[in-house]
Order: sequence, then structure tokens, then C-alpha cells
Amino acid sequence: MTALQGWRLGWIGVGRMGAPLCRRLLDAGATLCATDTNPAQLAPLAEAGISPAATAAAMAGDCDILLSMVPNDAALLAVATGQGGVCEAIRPGQVFIDLSTVSPAASARVAEAMAARGADYIRCPVSGSTSTAAAGALTLFVSGPDAAIERCAPLLAVLGKETLRCGEAEEARAVKLMVNMVVALTPAVIGEALAFGGRLGLDWDGMIDALSRSVVGSPLLAYKTEMLKARDWTPAADVDLVAKDLDLALAVGGREGAPMPLSALARQFAAAYQASGEGGLDFFRVATWPERLLAPNPR
Repeated sequence: MTALQGWRLGWIGVGRMGAPLCRRLLDAGATLCATDTNPAQLAPLAEAGISPAATAAAMAGDCDILLSMVPNDAALLAVATGQGGVCEAIRPGQVFIDLSTVSPAASARVAEAMAARGADYIRCPVSGSTSTAAAGALTLFVSGPDAAIERCAPLLAVLGKETLRCGEAEEARAVKLMVNMVVALTPAVIGEALAFGGRLGLDWDGMIDALSRSVVGSPLLAYKTEMLKARDWTPAADVDLVAKDLDLALAVGGREGAPMPLSALARQFAAAYQASGEGGLDFFRVATWPERLLAPNPR
């Protein structure tokens, strides 16, 4: 695959999602620099062909397009507008693409800073897991200048299977939070159904098959099915991360007067796991919460 041969890219943040996406860019032929607050995370990618960089600003001199995948608002503001950040060196004609899940307000601050430098800014939060990232099967929610999005279309096609254009400003951020509200509620609903079936003597694996193969089946449930059967809580997106996303959505909803009682309930489920020291578990661990309270182990 050489779709990005000759493209000079810089990547900020090579964590759980960033690392597999960097590998996809390398496989597509891109010349790739990368930086991370934990330099040790760069070592495996350096072996694969990336050039480590000390800061985001250091990459801007050599790269046409800079991308970031960081955990929260504070991290985005730091890599974009902080010391050694993108805004220290980005120039007119360059593009900054952020794939993080962050608040519309923090993203708008980055937009102002990029506009002051004459650079284009694409908001590109993603939907999917580490496995879908590695497979190039993410869904990308994109907002920003149309010309910049068109220019970056080959790059976006390497990162995900589908790009949904949402608008020209912070619309993509709102769409991602909306999607994550549903994602966060899904395991709680599944857990209640499993507890119900367990009380009636249904087989655990059979219940999961019934849900995943019925009208309520979804891509989310499909790639969690085997994990649920095995009670494998190896984290893809952990409880702490989902809690952060819910906090973002609830804060925005509160400011806008949007009623969100079910999202608030999902946040309480997450809080219960965090309080018991299990915030690092995969968020689908919430799907078994009723077992602790209502039903015996169905195995």
C-alpha cells in the first residue's frame, strides 16, 4: 500500500489508539515523525520506521500535516498551544488534524490559535476500538475547512473506513460525544438483559449470541461478543476513558439545557467501578454489574 508515498506527516501521541494508526500511515508509505510525553512509547515505532521528535513544534518544520491523538482537553491544549506546541511553528498552508475526543470549547480555542497562524484545522474524532484502528475500520467524524478536508482525503481514507462530514467548526466534536453517550449506555442495558436471562436459567454464551444475532445486534456488540463470553476485560477503551467522555457530554448538556438522565446513570455505573479500583478495566465490564447484585453467575 503506497497511497501516502511522499507525504510528510507528524504525529503527536502514540498511545493505545495512536500507535496502530501510526503503523497504518507507515504501511501506506508516509514519511512519519512522532512525539509523545512518554518517549519510551516511541521505541517500538522507531523500529518500524518513524523518526522520533522532541516536541510538536520541532516536527512542524519538516511536516506538511500534523496529527494528534491525546486523552483529554488539557493534553490537546498543551500540544497545540503550550510550550513546544504546534502553534509555535505551524505555518500557512500546513494542516493540523486532531483525532482526540475533547470538548467543543477546548477545540474552539485551538481553532482560534490555528487561525492566527494561518493554518488549517480539522477536527476528526474517531469511533472504534484499538482493533478497528489497526484494521483501518474506524469511522471518522470530520469538521473544518472543506478545501483542507479534500486535500487530506487520501490520509483520512488510510485511517478509517468511513468519513462523515459534520460541518465547518466544532460539529464533529458534538457528534462524537453524542455517539459516545450511546456507547456508554450499551453495556449497562446489556448487563440488565443478561441478569434477567440468568435469573431464568439461560446459558451465558447463548444469551450473548441471542443479543448479538438479533435486531439489537450492532458493530459494537459484534466485536465485544467473544470478550463477553470469556469475561476477558483486557482494556480497549477503559472505564476511566468512558467516564471522561461522559463528563464532557454531561458538561455540554448542562450548559445547553439538554436533559440527560440516562447518561448520568451510565456515569454512576462508571463511578462505581472507579471507586472499587477497577477504572482501568475495559468499559464493557459494566455489562456484568447486575451479576454482583441480582443474579448468580450463569455459568
